[in-house]
Amino acid sequence: MGYIRLLREWEIKEFTEIVVNAYPGWGFSTEAEKQKLEERLLKLQLEDSTVNVYGCFRENELLGGMRLHDFKMRLGSHKVDAGGLGLVAVHLMHKKEKVAKEIVTFFLKHYRERRFPIAMLYPFRPDFYKKMGFGFGTKVNQYNIEPKNLPSDGIKSRVRFIRDKDKQLLLDCYGRIAENTNGMTDRMESEVKGILALPQNKVAVYEKDGIIQGYTVFVFKKTNQDNGLINDIIVKEFLYEDTEALKALLTFLNTQHDQIRRIIFNTMDEDFHHMLMDPRNGTDNLMTPVYHESNLQGVGLMYRVTDTRLLFETLKEHDFNRQSCRLKLNITDSFMEENNGSIMVHFTNGKARISEDESYDAAVDMDIADFSSLIVGAVGFKALMKYGLARISDPGYADTVDMIFKQSQKPVCLAMF
Repeated sequence: MGYIRLLREWEIKEFTEIVVNAYPGWGFSTEAEKQKLEERLLKLQLEDSTVNVYGCFRENELLGGMRLHDFKMRLGSHKVDAGGLGLVAVHLMHKKEKVAKEIVTFFLKHYRERRFPIAMLYPFRPDFYKKMGFGFGTKVNQYNIEPKNLPSDGIKSRVRFIRDKDKQLLLDCYGRIAENTNGMTDRMESEVKGILALPQNKVAVYEKDGIIQGYTVFVFKKTNQDNGLINDIIVKEFLYEDTEALKALLTFLNTQHDQIRRIIFNTMDEDFHHMLMDPRNGTDNLMTPVYHESNLQGVGLMYRVTDTRLLFETLKEHDFNRQSCRLKLNITDSFMEENNGSIMVHFTNGKARISEDESYDAAVDMDIADFSSLIVGAVGFKALMKYGLARISDPGYADTVDMIFKQSQKPVCLAMF
């Protein structure tokens, strides 16, 4: 076992080399690209109090590292502190030496000690993190659409490209949407600057009465190396406050059909295909008996509760759908012993409180990974029961428990870390 600490300024260069070798497919092949990555990491370490780069050492040798992010995340009707793990990298000469396990263990304990009840990450291997108690979040749907199949009845005249002076308006738009969207994290001004600083990013905004009420961030992708006139659009972000903004932005994309072959949408909206005239993705694949392939799906962001008791204390003012039930939660957490065991939660007209009273109406048994997915709203309790991932002592309370943890929407997160 080694030790983990914040990287010092002069150690960032060494960690950058580890990252470059750990992720050769990311394109850091030239010295100029390496230098940019090093400068970006150093800037975060020195200037951003919400992001810190840590290194894992054994006998004073740097074997790997990670980037930790402090987030404020909307969970139902309240915000909670959430810790994010990014850029986990292990030296090529020290693979299979449990360095990654040490890193994740530190990450979880670090945020538990700081009283962050939620941890989250993008998994390089979902099974690796599932064993550590992380549960799946919302799947991403990737649609590959011909522009002509998007709606065209919006007010396109209110859509324009962003200007430098619009940064705060864009941040305000995101903030209003995040305030009412389960799973979204607060966004820093530096993140908006980062989006606008990339020359390949195009940002089209919907403006009404001097307020940006929706926007899309997209890039062009060349689809034929011999014909520069054939391109796709890849939508990186697409946010809107109301139907009017949604339709206007889609109309703008619809009108690109003369030069754009297809538009690639990555969205967590499971109902997106209902807006499309033809949702087929161009593969012409047919599933039995007659189901046309419309989109790809992928699992990504995973969540983990670091402290079950603290989480319910944090959500003491949250309305658990006006349900009343004395619930005994038996949570199996084999990776964090301090979070393993039973907790009594009494729900009264939707309000939860930790109770020392041992009496209960129903006892629920589940693994921390499945409970983590449940509490963020990524899956329902009755679905977990159906799959044998949750058990309840009195099935008569299954509907009540299902309603307690039901969210109006599955978690949506646009933060990249």
